[in-house]
Amino acid sequence: MKTTVVGAYPKISDEHQDLRRALHKYDRGELDQPGLERVVDDTRAWAIGELEAAGIDVINDGQVDRDDLLDPFAGSWGNCERGPLERFYDNNTYFRQPVIKGPIESDGRLLVTPFTRAKAIATRELKASIVGPLTFATLTAEDRQYKTLEARVRAVAGALTHELRGLRTAGATLVDVEEPALSAHPEQVDLARAAFDQLATAGVDLALYPYFFPVDRIIEKLAAFPVAQIGVDVRSRDSSSRAIEQLGAIRHTVVLGVVDARNTRVETAREIGELVEAALKHVSADHLWLSPTTGLEYLPHDVAKKKLSALADAARVTGGVR
Repeated sequence: MKTTVVGAYPKISDEHQDLRRALHKYDRGELDQPGLERVVDDTRAWAIGELEAAGIDVINDGQVDRDDLLDPFAGSWGNCERGPLERFYDNNTYFRQPVIKGPIESDGRLLVTPFTRAKAIATRELKASIVGPLTFATLTAEDRQYKTLEARVRAVAGALTHELRGLRTAGATLVDVEEPALSAHPEQVDLARAAFDQLATAGVDLALYPYFFPVDRIIEKLAAFPVAQIGVDVRSRDSSSRAIEQLGAIRHTVVLGVVDARNTRVETAREIGELVEAALKHVSADHLWLSPTTGLEYLPHDVAKKKLSALADAARVTGGVR
């Protein structure tokens, strides 16, 4: 049974402060852009090494070069910029809201270099990631171009499709689409579906992650999305486990969120195993992966490592269950 991660890995630890120091030096003008990029590359290699050492089968690059989920897109696309700080859903973290000043423009090259550098380091299967179009659109602070949410979502989806084509050319075979807005606003599921139809034209397998909030009410609609995988949190909230009963509607690979990435308590193999066994009543083992519920960045580094170990250990124990 394969394991994977989603979202960002903690960028620092008690022993690893290089990126924090480099960013402070860069802000003070004591480090130039090439110097900062070298530290980012070193930190990316460190994060990938940690994920691989934990035994995770399909990894990402830890997203160590991103300030937040929306950061690379809002800060680099034409006619977009990063705006005011806002709390990121119900987390104790903040992000900069996008400001759209004109038609969104993308050359599809934004994520190619980071992915290529990560691919040169990784020894395990590597996947890429993008922000979901509904998430970017609903978290926008100001839009001077598009008159409706639907128009904005479609424009963001168009720009992301260019990025997906660039990633495919760089060798990406699986791309996570992190779409917390979909679980936060399930009433927008049809709009999100139309956006994913657009993303699917890029010709690369997509994994949909509508994390943070329960999705049991819309699982049947999610099952119709043109994706290869759907991440389902069955751990973090009291109501999350109800989603297990709906898994039979999903024909894609289910990535079961069994380790709570926003709670410092480390799950036992038994607890994870019980969730897996319950899921196996509705989905076959060859269509089931295990993962944290969301990015591990919300945890202290030492706790994140313990969570990864618990995940990998549980996958080994439950992998033979049929």
